[in-house]
Amino acid sequence: MSDFWDKEEMIGKIAKNNREEIQIKKVEKKGKKYVDVRVFWLDGESGEFRPSQKGVTVAYESFSYFKELINSIPDND
Repeated sequence: MSDFWDKEEMIGKIAKNNREEIQIKKVEKKGKKYVDVRVFWLDGESGEFRPSQKGVTVAYESFSYFKELINSIPDND
């Protein structure tokens, strides 16, 4: 996705399985900031992870509310 975003900063990765991972990034496009949470898949030919269409991009102005919603989910339900 580095070709799409003007700026990217990797925040972290979570292994989903041996061929997929979830990447969390701070990104920017045309001066507008977002947080992108996306599934990446392992390209067997190049050995690199590639972005899938499975994910969500949240605008910074909505991100505080997004975090509140996530934090409201009980840990051990």
